Amino acid sequence: MTNRDNIVKKIIIGFRPKNKVCIDLGPGSGRWLKFIKSLSPKKLLAIDFDKNQKKKCLKYVDSFKISDFEVDKLSVNENTCELVIITEVLEHIRNYNLFLSEVFRISKNGTLIIVTMPNVCSFISRIRVIFGLLPVAIASDETHVNFFRKKDINRIFKKFGQNVNFYNSSFSLNPFKPKSKLRIKSITPFGNLDDSFIFTIKVKK
Repeated sequence: MTNRDNIVKKIIIGFRPKNKVCIDLGPGSGRWLKFIKSLSPKKLLAIDFDKNQKKKCLKYVDSFKISDFEVDKLSVNENTCELVIITEVLEHIRNYNLFLSEVFRISKNGTLIIVTMPNVCSFISRIRVIFGLLPVAIASDETHVNFFRKKDINRIFKKFGQNVNFYNSSFSLNPFKPKSKLRIKSITPFGNLDDSFIFTIKVKK
């Protein structure tokens, strides 16, 4: 488990999902669904844009739906969810404003939203640019269509009247092997250099 995953795990445990309605938007293989399931939520939901993930996730959830996050409304009633997980999803969505408006619609006042995404201005990405290479967030996955800096994230969520709480994680020291174990944990002044952003929003309605 990566440093990023350990931080997300601690956030989820601290939230205490027991007897709460939780949803994972873009669950992929279902690893966070499996973890949350072990914490006895009242109801566990999932929505993904990839129908190939359904078989992997069905055993963990009460409901699994397929949705195009670009254009579809989420098939969940408003003011339903108390924990929302969005890991490595926003960078795949061009029209993220519609998606986020739906996330806030299905959330209750006080809902915790946990988000992770690649940092286009990470330490190794800055070094890579010096050598004429693309930042990791761009070069690592051709399905990435949006790229974010910390100030972009603050600006986006401010439009929805929400405050963002960032968590420091770590950054790689090898610009040519982004997944190298040669990395260091960051502290607050250097959070802008982390490989990934991890942040939460406590929904205000």
